[in-house]
Amino acid sequence: MSPERTTSLLNATLHAAPSQARIVEGDLDAALNRRLQAALQSGVAIGRAQDRDRAARALDAACERLDKARETAAAQLAKTAVELAVEIARTIVRSEIDSGRMGLEQMVREALHASGVGRAACVVHLNPNDAAALADVKFRAGTQIESDDAVQRGDVHVSTPQGLLVREVHDALRSVRERLLAELAP
Repeated sequence: MSPERTTSLLNATLHAAPSQARIVEGDLDAALNRRLQAALQSGVAIGRAQDRDRAARALDAACERLDKARETAAAQLAKTAVELAVEIARTIVRSEIDSGRMGLEQMVREALHASGVGRAACVVHLNPNDAAALADVKFRAGTQIESDDAVQRGDVHVSTPQGLLVREVHDALRSVRERLLAELAP
């Protein structure tokens, strides 16, 4: 209520003919002060209740925003963890390849088996360093190891009568990454 409206109502009440009378303790100023104090306390209580309601609504809204942010952060954290894990794996694999501690012979044998050509003739294309490391290894008859500058270390390309089988470390890690990310999707 505006101060002008309050003053107008107060003046109208003070100048109106009395509709009832009662005896109060003390003088008129003391009675008015008590009434003003009671009205003030009532107004303060109403204001505090309204403030509590506004604060509760603001807190509820903040909690909802926090829950949404937490859900978004958790999903992003899981994705980041997958990305980090794959990068760590890539670094370890590259380190193992560069140091010669990888199971290159086993990788070639697995690629030959996966080619499905049995004992048919095939050519295994390897990085020159990898081909040199396997120069003395005996594979099945009809298998030829060939040095190929276009092949990365640790990768195996097998040319068969049915086509080319490519086993690349980068593609294997990408496949692992995609499968892990797919498992995270809702």
